[in-house]
Amino acid sequence: MTEELIIAGFGGQGVLLTGKLLCVAAMRQGKQVSHIPSYGAEMRGGTANCSVVISDEEIASPVIEKPSIVIALNGPS
Repeated sequence: MTEELIIAGFGGQGVLLTGKLLCVAAMRQGKQVSHIPSYGAEMRGGTANCSVVISDEEIASPVIEKPSIVIALNGPS
């Protein structure tokens, strides 16, 4: 089973932390994970995105084209 997640929001909303926590939890269950954070130069209020792939098998590519889950923390996301 493979889950592909995109988490998006403004900086300061916990987007990157959520992605990291999901990865740590999945690794503790013995899953393969990929985590790609993306954020702007602003300290708070800028865009923040995170791509997470969790799989039972080895992950060939961390690029997500059709996510199975999207967590959007604000309207623009």
